[in-house]
Amino acid sequence: MLKNSKKLSLFLAIIMVISIIVPLNLVSAEETETVKITVLGTTDIHGNIYDWSYEDGAEDDDVGLAKVYTIVKQVRKENPNTLLLDNGDTIQGTVLTDDLYNLNLDKPNPMMDVMNFMGYDAMTLGNHEFNFGLDLIHKMVKEANFPILSANIYNKEDGSNFVKPYLVKEIGGVKVGIIGLTTPNIPQWDGPKVTSLEFKPMAEEAKKYAKILKEEENVDIIIATAHAGLEGRHHPTGGDAVKNVINEVPEIEAILIGHDHMEIAEIMNGTAVGAADDKGHQVVRFDLTLKKSGDSWTVVDKKVELIETKGVEASLELKDYAKKYHESTLEFLKDPIGTSTGDFHPKAEIEGIPEAQVRDTAVIDLINNVQLKYTGADISAAALFKSSSNIEKGDVTYKDIFDIYKYPNTLYAVEVTGKELKDYMEWSAAYFNTYKPGDVTISFNPEIRGYNYDMFAGVEYKIDISKPAGQRIVDLKFNGKAVKDDQVFKLAINNYRYGGLKSLGIISNEPYFKSDPVSLRSYIAEYIKEKGTIEPEVDNNWEIVGADLNHPLRDEIIDMVNSGKLKIPTSKDGRTPNVRSLNVYELIAEGKIPQEILEENNIKATPITIAHTNDTHARVEEGKYAGMGFAKIATKVKELKKKTPNLLLLDAGDTLHGQTIASLSRGESIIEILNSIGYDAMVPGNHDFNYGQERLTELSNKAKFPIVAANIEKEDGSKFLKPYTIKELNGVKVGIFGLATPETTYKTHPNNVKGLKFTDPVKAAEEMVQELKDKVDIVVALSHLGLDKSSKYTSELVASKVDGIDIIVDGHSHTSLPNGKLVNDTLIVQTGEYDKNLGIVNLVYEDGKIVYKSAKLFTKADAKDLEEDKDILSVVTSIKEENNKILSVVIGETNKKLIGERQFVRTGETNLGNLIADAMLEVSGADVALTNGGGIRASIEPGKITKGDIITVLPFGNYVVVKEMKGSDIIAALEHGISAYPETLGAFPHVAGMEFVFDPSKEAGNRIVEVKIDGKPINPDKTYKVATNDFLAAGGDNYTMFKDDKIVAEYPGLDEVVMNYIKKYGTEGAKIDGRVKVYEEETKPVTEIYIVRPNDVLWKIANKFGLTWQKIANFNKLENPNLIFPGQKILIPVK
Repeated sequence: MLKNSKKLSLFLAIIMVISIIVPLNLVSAEETETVKITVLGTTDIHGNIYDWSYEDGAEDDDVGLAKVYTIVKQVRKENPNTLLLDNGDTIQGTVLTDDLYNLNLDKPNPMMDVMNFMGYDAMTLGNHEFNFGLDLIHKMVKEANFPILSANIYNKEDGSNFVKPYLVKEIGGVKVGIIGLTTPNIPQWDGPKVTSLEFKPMAEEAKKYAKILKEEENVDIIIATAHAGLEGRHHPTGGDAVKNVINEVPEIEAILIGHDHMEIAEIMNGTAVGAADDKGHQVVRFDLTLKKSGDSWTVVDKKVELIETKGVEASLELKDYAKKYHESTLEFLKDPIGTSTGDFHPKAEIEGIPEAQVRDTAVIDLINNVQLKYTGADISAAALFKSSSNIEKGDVTYKDIFDIYKYPNTLYAVEVTGKELKDYMEWSAAYFNTYKPGDVTISFNPEIRGYNYDMFAGVEYKIDISKPAGQRIVDLKFNGKAVKDDQVFKLAINNYRYGGLKSLGIISNEPYFKSDPVSLRSYIAEYIKEKGTIEPEVDNNWEIVGADLNHPLRDEIIDMVNSGKLKIPTSKDGRTPNVRSLNVYELIAEGKIPQEILEENNIKATPITIAHTNDTHARVEEGKYAGMGFAKIATKVKELKKKTPNLLLLDAGDTLHGQTIASLSRGESIIEILNSIGYDAMVPGNHDFNYGQERLTELSNKAKFPIVAANIEKEDGSKFLKPYTIKELNGVKVGIFGLATPETTYKTHPNNVKGLKFTDPVKAAEEMVQELKDKVDIVVALSHLGLDKSSKYTSELVASKVDGIDIIVDGHSHTSLPNGKLVNDTLIVQTGEYDKNLGIVNLVYEDGKIVYKSAKLFTKADAKDLEEDKDILSVVTSIKEENNKILSVVIGETNKKLIGERQFVRTGETNLGNLIADAMLEVSGADVALTNGGGIRASIEPGKITKGDIITVLPFGNYVVVKEMKGSDIIAALEHGISAYPETLGAFPHVAGMEFVFDPSKEAGNRIVEVKIDGKPINPDKTYKVATNDFLAAGGDNYTMFKDDKIVAEYPGLDEVVMNYIKKYGTEGAKIDGRVKVYEEETKPVTEIYIVRPNDVLWKIANKFGLTWQKIANFNKLENPNLIFPGQKILIPVK
């Protein structure tokens, strides 16, 4: 036993010898305290307390605070440290709120009462809270047992906050700051009601109050609730976009958003973002885990999810509490107010297309007649708020009124000129998509909500949807005569529309009639009561023209829709129906109309699909930062071929190089994969020359498809590669010619293209069109030219100069074109980069011409549930197995550890960082080199160095780029890279060819003390050649100063560059030599020597003396700060 104990003691002693430096914000387990805070959020409840639809008179299993409360109680039981927040648009939206309680300020507000019962901690104002005027909001503030928030709304009179900007609440020992934000667009909608208020952009106010919360309130964390959409829609500077808040205020850990009724649950730029649909369909749940270090808390984990209320049992406790409100509403709705002799909204001809927005109907005429009657106006305009709005035959109750008019708008009337009327009508008519030949239905603009399309009474007019928006209103007449610009009319509209038109400058006068506080719904009810019996009357005063919908296949297509075989698409958020016309050619192109139907109707149209990729840079496998992978691309291509067998698969270059899977076989592995998938043609990109021109020729011979380029010539004038290829698809001949970028001469190593001439792509394209025009039916240019404006030759230039090219399948600029770009009659398509998208072009060829062409991207997100093709997976697996043998090949050795650990490469100079920068400088011949510490992912231990070791250190497949930069931009880059010091930052710069000194005691942005290049002070006005990696060259790691500088050269992959450097020079020169220095005030003689104890780490020693571990490491010239030993003497410097 004694013998074993000695061995154990020796083993423990050895373990204690090695101490590892850890980030300064971490402490040992026994010193930490962890707490989890849960935040539950509701948004856009719109007056729904019960699980009940007052419009339908029935239970609704998907709405209401009663269901929300069941979830709240469960979560509070699970975690007592739970906050409950509401994000506005809460007090408006049902008969209960709008017609019974919001108009009577003497009654308690049911929403505030119920929210008090539920124990809400705070609520943020939404836009619909302002529908009823400021007095109701003041009443809410008084009745709520929780604060009502909005940080960006101010009283104009004295500049004070309209309501509280934020709340500070301690929970679980953590001090939480909660900022409320409201869309600043409210003056556009409720202008007259908010004239005393100023609405400021959200991001600037969030930034202001985040600073106050941190510096004055000393909160530990900040969360926000913002009643606004992620993307802005109406504000001129983007002040209504929550994404700007997320990007500009990183102090916010989590943000609840609303307004757009969209579902979001994801981490964006480090912020947990949650949004729910309306009426209580979901509850947003945030879970924030915090760890205490000293007196401060740090969020170490954050999660966000949506909890569905459908299927959740409504809280009987809450329903019993709110019973009086519910029963009084039912009582209000039960009695008929009139009788209808028929349905006011005709049955839809096509399922999914609201009839009342494509032709005049009785439901809109009823609303307009009410507005005309009570205002004495000449003309009226009204919208259909719900696509299914109807008054059915039989008894009419108040719930029917609510169904056809869901908002609590009031009635206005204003005098307008003929020109103002026309401008208003044109604004409204923008709702329609422009007609295209082949359309068999009329569709709506997905960016415009149905409530912003008004239909007019009192005038006769036509809407010509063959014309662009702004030019569509034709044959506008009043009392049978053309409307003149200087005529004056009385116009009846609702208050919401008046405010919007006034803010847009479309109308100018003040209203001569206001019904406040009487709602338009009340007038509709009064109108029906007076009449007793109402008939569905239509005057057909308007129609849509300019659309020839009478295609022979129209009836077949409508039958397919109504039988469920085809779907009418809606907008992404589901709030605008019918957003794309059904087009016969598009349906043929996508293979959605069976061949037998085409033959039965004697339709001789050939659908052709072109699937395409570009700039994949050998990203053959699906990855977090890469695309969907070639196995999923293969699956999708097979799916497309089943629908349209006439398919071409093309690649626009930069394909054979960029990752180890490619470079280890010098491109042959990628050719094998492309062969297996069945590509039809490829154009070489500049990086496809990285293995040399001879190797590219070898690879073209191994390919089962042609690699084409019409503008690359050998020294004898002959073509380097085949200039074009012709493919025949169901009798249609397609000519495909290639265009390579002349930038290849300096965007690969010059030796790779020695003796080759890259000719003018425009001239080459003209020659190809002449060559092919009598041989083929369709001409496709396969181009690696790109769309960068800084390039001399672009695909757009070719399209603008050369007639006769139908499609340009493009690459090089890494540009994503979701629907392509039409230049003259040429459609340019490009997918972006790294197989994040698969491009799909659909064509229809009929009667000797292309009658339809469109482009779209099949995205990585679209491919989420797509199964990977097993054959391609097998090919990739086989290649990787072969590559593993190559990865074990030794390329050098080192007698010391080459340091690449995160805490070192992101805070200071290391020997490995210097070696990488030296390799970049050597291969490029640049003046200086700079790479980021975040791109260095591992250390290399002493011993032999394999190719696999280098790949582990540099796993991202980056390549070397040389840019021309001014000295001032280099200084700015260095300032950015050291801005977080001594905290870790992925942007920390590792350099060669220069040295710099910085002073961390100064504020970030002003820390650089000195920069020398080649031993001389940097000249801010001089232009230098800077070697970097392609990630930083594109602005990665926030090196924005790199983004727009000119690229003058490109070189192979960074891993290859480093391998070759080590083969050539070894690792003896890899050392810390003072290229990056921390400015130090003059030090006095050492006053203390510290003896290292077991379990000591350098940062703890530094803390004891009020220093940084970097300072102690530098002062003691520690070659490897990883290792300190018990008994070792550490010198402690003092100022």
